[in-house]
Amino acid sequence: MSESHQHDIKLKATNTPKNIYAIPFVLILAFGIIEFFGGIWTNSLALLSDAWHMFSDVFALGLAWFAAHLSAKPGTHTHANGQSHAEIAAAAVNALLMLVVVTYITFEAIDRFKNPHVVAGGYVMLIAFLGLVVNLIVANMLHHGNTHNHADDHNRRAAYLHVLGDLLGSVAALLAGAVIYLTGWQQIDPLLSVFISLLILFVTLKLIKDIWYAYKNG
Repeated sequence: MSESHQHDIKLKATNTPKNIYAIPFVLILAFGIIEFFGGIWTNSLALLSDAWHMFSDVFALGLAWFAAHLSAKPGTHTHANGQSHAEIAAAAVNALLMLVVVTYITFEAIDRFKNPHVVAGGYVMLIAFLGLVVNLIVANMLHHGNTHNHADDHNRRAAYLHVLGDLLGSVAALLAGAVIYLTGWQQIDPLLSVFISLLILFVTLKLIKDIWYAYKNG
């Protein structure tokens, strides 16, 4: 076997959907759970909001992973934009869930503006910083991943943009923890929670637009 052929086989194995999405999926899911319970423990709405943002990233990665596997199977029925019925249905459920999350965060933030909760700023900083590191690792993996397939690369780029959005969420949570730790100003937590919920809303509205496009062109 020639050296160039061996390189092609190795490259193909490295760029399978499993290798591209599996590790980012597990990392984001694991830390999303850690951040969720960390938010409850520290009483930080910003951390809870970022955890939900991470869960939306988990969905985006899972959907991209699922789509990559489907694209490799012959005879899979898809819509005009290349999405399967299962992908569109799952995306619709996720969009509804994220709208509920945004609504919850907004109402909770309003309540906390009126009745500030004591937040453990130091621990919020630590957890948010670790979340930032995880997002940087995942973003780097997705940025340099290449499936050599146009549809798969489109899904990978979409997942990459989700993670970049979550980077901003982690920075916001880190900033909230730092301000509380240094100044004791508790209202920064619900304030930045609203910012994170707007990030989630932006992604959700984009998802709804894609679902509507797929439905119209199905």
